[in-house]
Amino acid sequence: MKLVHPELDGQIIFSSEKMCEWVIESPADFSAYTQELFCQSEGMEGRFVLSEGEKEKDISKCVEVIFNPFSVNVNDRKILNKLYCELSELVAGEELYVKTRTIKNNLLTYCLELEYFSPYILETGAELDILAVFKATGIKFSDCADDFVGRLNQYIKVMGELMRKKVIVLVNIGGYVSKEQLEDIIQNAAYNEIALLLIENMQRELKDGVYQYIIDKDRCEIF
Repeated sequence: MKLVHPELDGQIIFSSEKMCEWVIESPADFSAYTQELFCQSEGMEGRFVLSEGEKEKDISKCVEVIFNPFSVNVNDRKILNKLYCELSELVAGEELYVKTRTIKNNLLTYCLELEYFSPYILETGAELDILAVFKATGIKFSDCADDFVGRLNQYIKVMGELMRKKVIVLVNIGGYVSKEQLEDIIQNAAYNEIALLLIENMQRELKDGVYQYIIDKDRCEIF
């Protein structure tokens, strides 16, 4: 994959096999480029163009930008809504269809019995909302990580498998993790076929073979 911008001469090149470290030394440029990329990842306007081969990709669908690795949450509302939609397709499938219908009928029957024992005249919907059942039972991802790196790796995996993200952008991650922890994050992303782009405000010690693209304080591009 490559990421280009009309104000940049170089191309930011990365893949699931070889990540890129984009170093932006000027604080003004650092904030401007990261904010613009983040806004595009959220569906707003911007000038970055992401492509794979000859095909342009929708940044809002393909890219997740992470500023704070401590705040990632695999059970936020957007992710859970996507999870419930995927689970609802499973329960409607051939293997679970009969069991799902039985559960729905039992619940509706239970509601009718509840009306009988109550002093009120009640009614229920003709069809049970299975998404409401998921929410009521509190289905969510299990948090089994030991530390924030483990939670970050779980989040990256969910972004790839469930949310169909192709690129994870980690902003200044080098300031939070050791070289060994970063290697673990890189291996996890590669295993889940996700491309990593690290945006840093200074050069850091990374593994060999990483593509590096630098914009120094004088706005000279080194690649």
